[in-house]
Amino acid sequence: MKKVILLISTLIFLFSIAYAGNFGVGIIAGEPTGISFRLWQNKVNAFDFGIAWSIDANILHVSVDYVTHNYGIFKPTSGTMPFYYGIGLRILAKDNTNFGVRVPLGIIFIPKGTTLDFFFEIVPTLNLVPATNLDVDGAVGFRYYF
Repeated sequence: MKKVILLISTLIFLFSIAYAGNFGVGIIAGEPTGISFRLWQNKVNAFDFGIAWSIDANILHVSVDYVTHNYGIFKPTSGTMPFYYGIGLRILAKDNTNFGVRVPLGIIFIPKGTTLDFFFEIVPTLNLVPATNLDVDGAVGFRYYF
């Protein structure tokens, strides 16, 4: 466990140097609950990564998504609040490993003049292995950008 924490800490440090201001780390709460990472590629596209634990099912969730942001739907008086959508992959690890395709749908609020964002999302997931079925996750969270 100490090696995993050291590896994650090292990766966060290296990403924060390489992608100054574009790499965020935060908390995601819901089902599952864990750590959220976001790496902006430009103003519209980003990669989202998640490592989370399902309290109800006692399962580790690992996900990666590529998301696109639409800034034209919501227009707050201060900051920005784009709707985002994308495609990704999820792995569930417990006794056996499950693999699925995710479609994240969410709203992110980025306050003006801060290095934070706040988000909520609904993520329908088509599980493919070991059985095919539909699952839906939901969460709220925030991230701090380095």
